[in-house]
Amino acid sequence: MVAEDSWIWLGIAGLETQYCRVVWHCQEFVGLEFAAPLAEAVLERLLQAQEHMPETTINELRQIATRTHGLARQAGDAEIHPLAELSRQCAVDAVVEGFRMSEASRSKRPRAPK
Repeated sequence: MVAEDSWIWLGIAGLETQYCRVVWHCQEFVGLEFAAPLAEAVLERLLQAQEHMPETTINELRQIATRTHGLARQAGDAEIHPLAELSRQCAVDAVVEGFRMSEASRSKRPRAPK
């Protein structure tokens, strides 16, 4: 476990290691604040890399959403908001990506002749 206000080095694939401060933590989840904000172009590149999530990632998002929702229900006042927000965002991302995958698979199916 890492204490709040601790400074850590975070490795992100495709980026230099980032120096971050632990803003909150609960169980295995932490909220981080970057010492130097990511440049807009770097953030855009990271978001584009996540544009096409595989089904395993969508399932992981669902699991994180479920886990953080359960933790938020048990959490104290200081931990409820970040856990609930993480749960909500993971659930939304999983649903959106699930729909995207469903639409992509439908558009690849051959259409029946009329």
